[in-house]
Amino acid sequence: MKRVRKALICGVLTLLMVLVTACGTNSDSNTSSSPGSGGESASASGGAGQPLYIGLVNPVTTFDIFNLDNAGVFVNSLMSDTLVAMNSDYGFDPKLAESIETTDNLNFTIKLNKNAKWSDGEPFTADDIEFTFRMFTDVNVKTLLNMTFVAGLNEAGKRGEGQTELGFFKKVDDYTFVITTKNPMETNQFKSQFGTYFRYLPEHILKDVAPVDLNKNEFMMNPTVTNGAYKFVKFAKDQYVQLTANEQYYEGAPNIKDIYIKMMPATNLAAQLQTGDIQLTSPGVGLIPVQDFDKVANMANVTTGYGDANNPNIMFINTKKFPDPKVRQAMAYAMNRQLIVDQLLKGQGELVDGMLGQNHPYYNKDIPLYSYDPEKAKALLNEAGWDFNQSIEFVVPTGNKIREQASDIIAENLKAAGLKVQVTKLDFPTTYQRALKHEYDLTVINLGFILDPNSVLGLFKTGVSFNLADYSNAEVDELLAQGAEELEPSKRFEIYQQVQQKLHDDVPAIALYADKQMYAAAKNLDIGKSLDTSTVGLTNNVAKWKFTP
Repeated sequence: MKRVRKALICGVLTLLMVLVTACGTNSDSNTSSSPGSGGESASASGGAGQPLYIGLVNPVTTFDIFNLDNAGVFVNSLMSDTLVAMNSDYGFDPKLAESIETTDNLNFTIKLNKNAKWSDGEPFTADDIEFTFRMFTDVNVKTLLNMTFVAGLNEAGKRGEGQTELGFFKKVDDYTFVITTKNPMETNQFKSQFGTYFRYLPEHILKDVAPVDLNKNEFMMNPTVTNGAYKFVKFAKDQYVQLTANEQYYEGAPNIKDIYIKMMPATNLAAQLQTGDIQLTSPGVGLIPVQDFDKVANMANVTTGYGDANNPNIMFINTKKFPDPKVRQAMAYAMNRQLIVDQLLKGQGELVDGMLGQNHPYYNKDIPLYSYDPEKAKALLNEAGWDFNQSIEFVVPTGNKIREQASDIIAENLKAAGLKVQVTKLDFPTTYQRALKHEYDLTVINLGFILDPNSVLGLFKTGVSFNLADYSNAEVDELLAQGAEELEPSKRFEIYQQVQQKLHDDVPAIALYADKQMYAAAKNLDIGKSLDTSTVGLTNNVAKWKFTP
């Protein structure tokens, strides 16, 4: 059973890895670009009947559904649907699946929307699901995702040698199938983990492609057949992606015919919003720099809003380097985090101590935050017998200027408490790889929003691959094991409240800040929701978006 539990957690955490590597940045490293080099319109008036131009900071690198980064997920959300989609209330909107039901929390029956079709008119059926998962679980197919939580796969989420059957998949009819999990799962956990991450391939297009050739098949860069609101037209690397309306879309043909997703430096977003060259940005992949907030907010042609502060930037503490909790608590007390929110974020942020933002359904509101108390920090360090000559390396990823500046402030705070801190700034992939190997003393990473608490707090389970803090606590391990298998919502909630309290006391990690990222839309673009609400589920209703006169 323990082995199964570990497999379940590892599977969830592999999903997490995708989100970690996809952290939004406000890097200025991308090249400025404009659709039109191939003869398309280079600007947009934004009026009715005009194309929609969306500004993107993170460059798109692939449309390979097995290996999407954050920009790829955003673009695919416009042209490739999942079974369900998380909405701003952290519930789930039906998409390709009209229902997901279970009576035993092991066997989940999924009924597909019978109106769903591929953009070439072929029906979307359970055969496409089976084909896709046959590919996902083939050892020759490379993927950042895996399915270790379903029955019959090994700990890598793959079929074993000679194993042809999908033990977790049972087709009932063309529009109904059953997925069997290794352990009981709470329904929303299943929806989150199975329903919102996986996208699908058209069997009738790719059925003759050998698994070993799938990742490099031209379809992964030129997905000519899709099942979402939009169809792929063109990808100009580092410049733009062009999409056009899928008239076959099961939710109805989109109101806006053409969409261009433009890639550009973050510093260009404000100017292009003002001129109307883009009409929408999105937090994360289109993050507006804080220094441009006032300028964008005062634009006459733009409406702005702030997403929930649900993505804390977490400072992980190498617990093998700092085994005494008093030292880690001292660091928490030494940090002037309110200064970061007030000055760097211009008030558009919140303080949390742990991994979850205040709007997360599992956030423990009863835990008092660590206050800024440098004298208490010094006292705790003395109590712990800390060697003040010991050097501490704080590894900070580059690319997000606010995160870099906040880390500089924290480093100075720690120095003021007597700690000998040296900041090392590295690119994000290098930082992340060093964190995975525990080759750091302190580091800071943003994990993105994840609904399932076990996928987030499970990072602190002893021995799991993504235990960045190298933390180990038998009580936490047991609680995490209980939480992973608990199906009664109130009991599950209570378990993760306890986990947060123990992590708060032990401080293997502490959040620097959780920022409310600004996003903006042209005033004549109706996206069917207020920009003052959460940006989760922003593209769920993209077919209904429209320009107003």
